[in-house]
Amino acid sequence: MNTYVEVIEPKIQYKDEKTNEINVKRKVAAYARVSTDETDQLNSYQVQIKEFTERIKNNPEWEFAGMFSDEGITGTNMKKRIGMQKMLDAARNGDIDMIITKSISRLARNTVDMLTVIKEMREIKVEIYFEKENISSADPKIDFILTIMSSIAQEESRNISENTKWGFRKRFAQGQLMMTTTHFLGYDKDDEGQLIINQEQAITVKYIFNQYLNGMGISKLARHLTEKGYKNGRGVVTWYSDTVKEILRNEKYAGDLMLQKTVTVDYLSHKTIANDGHATKYYIKDNHDAIIDRETFDIVQTMIHARDIILANDNKERFKHLAQKPIKGLVYCSRCKRMYRSKMHNSGTTFKKSMLKCHTDRNNPHNCDNPSIHEPLVERATLHLIKELTKTEEMQQSLFAFMEKSLQQINSHEPLKKLKEKSIDLANELKKHVRSKIRSGMSDEEYDRIYSEIEGELEQCEIDIVNLRNEINRELLTRRRLYALTNFIESNYEDKRIIKSFFGMILVDGKNHLKYILDDTFSIIDDLHEKIDIINKCKPFIKGKYYDETTNNTVTYEVIKYEGH
Repeated sequence: MNTYVEVIEPKIQYKDEKTNEINVKRKVAAYARVSTDETDQLNSYQVQIKEFTERIKNNPEWEFAGMFSDEGITGTNMKKRIGMQKMLDAARNGDIDMIITKSISRLARNTVDMLTVIKEMREIKVEIYFEKENISSADPKIDFILTIMSSIAQEESRNISENTKWGFRKRFAQGQLMMTTTHFLGYDKDDEGQLIINQEQAITVKYIFNQYLNGMGISKLARHLTEKGYKNGRGVVTWYSDTVKEILRNEKYAGDLMLQKTVTVDYLSHKTIANDGHATKYYIKDNHDAIIDRETFDIVQTMIHARDIILANDNKERFKHLAQKPIKGLVYCSRCKRMYRSKMHNSGTTFKKSMLKCHTDRNNPHNCDNPSIHEPLVERATLHLIKELTKTEEMQQSLFAFMEKSLQQINSHEPLKKLKEKSIDLANELKKHVRSKIRSGMSDEEYDRIYSEIEGELEQCEIDIVNLRNEINRELLTRRRLYALTNFIESNYEDKRIIKSFFGMILVDGKNHLKYILDDTFSIIDDLHEKIDIINKCKPFIKGKYYDETTNNTVTYEVIKYEGH
C-alpha cells in the first residue's frame, strides 16, 4: 500500500512584542545612506528612498515600518548616523521585523560595526536583507561571507580616504585655501575663493587685539566682549576664552595662511588632531590683506607664549600672575626670604582686617621676627609711590623711552620658532647618523667626530632656546609694565593693576618699612627671589614716607633700582 505524505510548509507568523498578538503582515523598514552632499549621490539617495517606500507599501504581506536614512554621513562610524540609530532603536522596541538596504557598504564600512549590528538584530529576530549581494542575515552561515564583503567595503573606504588625503595635500602644496568663512570672524570669500576683509567684523578683531595689548587677560576679555555685546563669528553675543585665544593666535589676521593645521589619523573613527609633526604643513606669507599689522601680531604672539611659559610652571611668578589681589604674590620678607601671605585678623567681627604676614612667622614664630603689615595700607602706600614716581611729564617720558628701548633690543617669538625647528632637525640628523653607521664603512674615529659635532650643535641650540625663552619672559613683563603704566596715568592714578607690573618685588624690612624693587632686568619674581641678599645690599635711590589718613599709620619706604649686578 502506497502511503501519501502531504508536506505542509510552515506559515510564518509575526508576533507583536508589545501586544503579544500574532500579526499576519511583516513589519518592514528600509535604510538608505549617501556619504557626500554631491548632486549625483543626492539624486541616488532620493531614488533609493522613493523606490524602497513604494515597494514596501505595495507588498500585501508587508507593513511599512518606516524609511530611515542618513544624508552626507560617512559609513565608517555608526555613532554619527542618527537615522541608523533611530532604526536600531525601533527594532529593539519591536517595531521592525525586517530591514532592507541596498548593499553592505550602505549599512556599514566598518567590519566590527557590521557584525555587531547583525548579531544584535539576529538575537531579537530582526532580519537584514542586502539587495545588491542578495544575502540575508537570517542564515547563520552568512557571517563568513559578510566578514569578507564588509572587509572589502572597509578597505575600499581606506582607499577613498587615502585618495582624498592625497588630493588635499596636492591642493595645499599649490596654496589653495580649503575652508569656509561662514563662521570665520573678519573675512569673507570672493568669487575666486580668496579671502577678503569683512570691514564690519574687522572692527571686532582689531578691538580684541588692542584690548589684549593693553593688558586685558584672555578670560577677562571674553567676559568683556560678551558684556559689551560684540558678536562672534557665528553672530552670537557669547564669548569663551578659547574663542578669544584662537583669534589672537590665528595667522590669517596678519595676512598669512597655514594649511593642514589638523590631520585625520584614523579613517574609521575620523578623529581629527592637531598636526604636530604628523604631516607636512604649508605656510604662505602675505597671502591676503591683513586686518592686524605684522608687528602687532608678533607682539601678541610673544605675550601669549610668555604667559603660557609662566603658567606652565608651578612657581612664584605663576602664583603672582594668577592672584586676584593687587599685591598678592609680590611681597616678601627681607630677612627669611619667605612670601608674605594674607591672613584675616578678627574674622567675623566689625574689627576684622586683612594683614600680610611672613609665612615663616605663621608656621614657626621663633625663626622670623619680621612683623605683619596691614594689606590695604601697603596697597595705598604703593599707589602713592608710583604716582610720585610718574607724576611729572618728564618722568613719564623717561620711563616710556626706557621701556620702548628695551623692547627694541628683545627678540620675539619668531626666532624661537626657528630655533625649535633647528633643534628638531639636529635631533633627526643625530638619529640618522647613528643608523648610518651600520650600513656605511665609516671608521670609529670619523663616526665619533661627526657625532660630537652634531651633539654639540644640538646642546647649544637647547641652551639658546632656554635663553630666548627667558628673553621672551622679559619682553612680556616689559610690555606689561608699559601698558599698565599707560592705563594707570589714564585712570588718574587709581588703577591698582599697575602695582604688579611696576615693581618687581616688595620687601618688608621691619615695622611699616617697605623696600620697593624697581627691576630694570624685567626678570620673573623667581629670579629676583634668588637675588634678595644682593638686593638688600643695594643703595636706595629714593627714600620717603607715606602717611595714611585712613589708619593714621606712617609707612617708611625705599626704592631700589636693580640692574642685575
